[in-house]
Amino acid sequence: MSGRNGENGDTGPVPRLVAPDWGGDALVVAGLAVPDRPGITTVPVEGNPRAVAVSADGTRAYTANHDAGTLSVVDLGSPGLPVLRTVDAGKNPCAVVAGLTGDQVCVAAWAGDQVRVFDKEGLSPVPLPVGAGPCAVAAAPGGQASLVCVVNETDATVSVVDVSTAGSPSVAATVHVPGATGAIVVARSGRFAYVASRGEGTADGWVTVLDLDAHGRALGAPVPVGAEPRALALGPGGDRLCVANYGSATVSLATVDPGTGQVGTPRPVSVGPHPVAVDFAPDGTSVLVVGQTSGTLTAIRVDTLAATHLGTPVGAVPAGVVHGPEGAFAYVGDQATGDLVTVRTAPRETDEIPTGAGSKPVNVAVSPDGAWAYAADSASDKVAVLDLDTRRPGTPVALGAPHQPWDVAIAPDRTFACATSPGSSSLLLLTPAPGETLTLDGAVTVTPIALAPGASPYGVAVTPDGRYAVTADSGTATVSLVDPKGGRYTIAAQAVDCQQPTGAALSPDGRTLYIADFARTPENQQGGKIAVLSRTGPGQWQPLDPIDATAGRLSGPHEPALSADGLRLCVANYQNGTVSVLQRATVDDAWAFHMAVAKTPTAMQRPYGLALTSDGGTLYVSNAAGQRATVEVFDISTNPAQYRRTITVENNVPIPPGLALSPDGQYLYAAVSKTWMSDNNALGTVYGTELAKNDQQMAIVATSPHQPVDRPTGLACRDDRTLYVVNQGRDEAPTREASLAVLTLDGTRLAVQESKTLPLDKAAMPYSIAAADDGTAYIADFTSRTVTVLTSGVTPVPVGSQGSSSPWDVAVTDDGAYACASDRAAGAVHCVRLAGDHEVVSLAVGRDPMGVACAPGGARAFVADHGDDSVTVIALSGAAGAPEVVATWRHPLIVGPESVSVSADGALLFVTSENNGAFLMLDTATGTPLFTVPAGRALAGSAPDPHLATPRVYLADAEGSAVSVADTTALGLVGPTKAAFDLRQARR
Repeated sequence: MSGRNGENGDTGPVPRLVAPDWGGDALVVAGLAVPDRPGITTVPVEGNPRAVAVSADGTRAYTANHDAGTLSVVDLGSPGLPVLRTVDAGKNPCAVVAGLTGDQVCVAAWAGDQVRVFDKEGLSPVPLPVGAGPCAVAAAPGGQASLVCVVNETDATVSVVDVSTAGSPSVAATVHVPGATGAIVVARSGRFAYVASRGEGTADGWVTVLDLDAHGRALGAPVPVGAEPRALALGPGGDRLCVANYGSATVSLATVDPGTGQVGTPRPVSVGPHPVAVDFAPDGTSVLVVGQTSGTLTAIRVDTLAATHLGTPVGAVPAGVVHGPEGAFAYVGDQATGDLVTVRTAPRETDEIPTGAGSKPVNVAVSPDGAWAYAADSASDKVAVLDLDTRRPGTPVALGAPHQPWDVAIAPDRTFACATSPGSSSLLLLTPAPGETLTLDGAVTVTPIALAPGASPYGVAVTPDGRYAVTADSGTATVSLVDPKGGRYTIAAQAVDCQQPTGAALSPDGRTLYIADFARTPENQQGGKIAVLSRTGPGQWQPLDPIDATAGRLSGPHEPALSADGLRLCVANYQNGTVSVLQRATVDDAWAFHMAVAKTPTAMQRPYGLALTSDGGTLYVSNAAGQRATVEVFDISTNPAQYRRTITVENNVPIPPGLALSPDGQYLYAAVSKTWMSDNNALGTVYGTELAKNDQQMAIVATSPHQPVDRPTGLACRDDRTLYVVNQGRDEAPTREASLAVLTLDGTRLAVQESKTLPLDKAAMPYSIAAADDGTAYIADFTSRTVTVLTSGVTPVPVGSQGSSSPWDVAVTDDGAYACASDRAAGAVHCVRLAGDHEVVSLAVGRDPMGVACAPGGARAFVADHGDDSVTVIALSGAAGAPEVVATWRHPLIVGPESVSVSADGALLFVTSENNGAFLMLDTATGTPLFTVPAGRALAGSAPDPHLATPRVYLADAEGSAVSVADTTALGLVGPTKAAFDLRQARR
């Protein structure tokens, strides 16, 4: 295809086509630098040029001028494309081949029963007699061929001409064939020639294989094809043969063994009437066929023989077809109108973007602007970043251990992206710098959001408004709605009903909140209470009967602590230096006072913070006796409690610290606030100790001003590596904002790896904090009498029952009405209404449904039924206004489907199958398979380009460590260009 451009004087290589114009006595050169808009240059030559050839280096074109009996030599490398010379070529020359050994050129003179062999410049002619009526010549492509096959139409023979010695051609063999039609092709190896014949005295068609290494000996009997074979072509790999059967409206496709030349049994494919020309795509995956009398253009997949017909005729009398550069466009010559018709061709793989050695990408998300993409690498803790413009990888986003991503999604406004991590039951939130949007190479912050324990989320999608990320949780039979911006709400003072809330504890199921009310009443100066709230819905709490000072033996309660089974409640009594222990037999029983924990002979002073082991047996109490901040350790499994030891936190501190115990019970942390000091700088320290070592002194974990610790009053362990620290800041001048510090600890768990802060209301005077398993934080607000709730924003919606349900993939309609989740265990798709009460409609589909996708417009969803070799179609607003199954598509090409996606225009459904290196394209209106497109080794998830004008799809190649790029263009006309080409003789 590459050569030298002569129409504008540029001598750089450009793609082009050259072909003769019979009626116009000209050579036509079409420049294809812009493939959909050919630039045409016409070069006058002598009468009735029937054929053209191009030298191996692309600098010369040769036309065989039938009526003039001449050969014209055109300089393709010079401006204006001058004709260098026109020389005698014998009587009625009709075929020419170039690029032979020594750059020789061979011309067939039909009426002279001879060929003439010239040098590259059309000089030094050598005539050589051959059979009667030589009408076609062919040689191995690629240059330096030493043998030329000459088809002699009149006596039905093929002359094998040896041109290995320049200037001394000879006939090496003459082979009889049954009624040659003039269609012949030579394999790239130069060993085998394939000749089409109509049969002697019959319309039956045949292909004869000649072994040129054996003097043209025919290999076995001719292979039967359709009637009147007019044209044939070999695929670029030499392993496929296509024959246009003019008389039977078919083409014959057969496999070829390039090593032996053996042709397999041809398989017929119906096309338009009178197929006259065929051409393979450059990648060999499809072949184009043009019908002469019908104007029909047909594209055929060579692997499946699936045929697609262009609905609009490509011309009145089209006579030839040839692919352009990269195969994205093809060109058809219309004899009746003198037009060169440009056609968009069939889908094909165009490129691949590597995702890193050893990677296993399984899902892809394309940015809304189509410029870049993320790919989830299931074999690492990274998300690959891909530049879709340059087709190069960017710097991966590290998610951190133990997160290994499975699916990935990008918010429409690019304010965040997210990836699921089934192994860690987390959603990883990827965010840009504040006020920015995600870009190809911009900084990204990764924040894990814990879902329910054991959730194992696989699929993820983002609602159109960017409000939620929606996950399909295979382990908990839920669909989780996650607020990626982080939820925050306030439990109002009326619900809290406390005068001075100082501490909070949460039941294991997250439904009951205990709030310590430090306030003394006029009747009881040592009073206070524990308020009890029950969660009745998202962000909704209802007060229950409180635990009053008398029932709980309370005296200025400061912080509560609850055992993991919810049966033991401890309360620090700031006023009298004790801890009240309450118990109950079941979670439905009322609380009863069990015992008071005290230290003798040196009493505790102002016990503030509490930490309780999960079994409720060991209690840690903060103390400030003797101007020393300590932690007192008690065994409360017996009554009375037994004092065990003292851990020093910091000397010369009159205020007891807040405490937190890691979920695994191995580390204890303390927060010391120096609120009595008037220093203008941030003041405070977080300490920690590994309990198994029995150290007497805690070590510094974080201290101001190096870490965001500013008058810390309470802390909680989010998990074994994350600390929440409540900073009161400074109310007096100079003021400093109250905040919640989120400290991520390093591997030692006694030093800070990274940190961030979330602003709090300074006027509310945030005090202590409780953390739920899902990361939700409850902060007691002393002054405003409220509780601030910082949530992970996770709302799980049950869609089945654990054990019998396993949600796998999820898709959201672009109107935001539904999230559709496939359920592999239940053989169902759960349609969750996103607004209101999250109503779930479950629909039975095929066995083991995996991928699910929603069509543009929100009308339909498609489901890959992996176990049933089918695709289920769901109407989301069915006859009764609710989701319903409306169709199930089955076809031999739908085998083990795993994932589905829909093109931006809604016309195409892309289906990938288990361990298959090709994807299938279906018509979304009818379910008709259109093309199977090879695009990798083992394709997993796919993501179409979001732009209607960009017909591409990106596919994760799990075994190829790459994302494949495929052009999904369907057959379609682009437009005609005035150029009287005979594309049957076109050369690239």
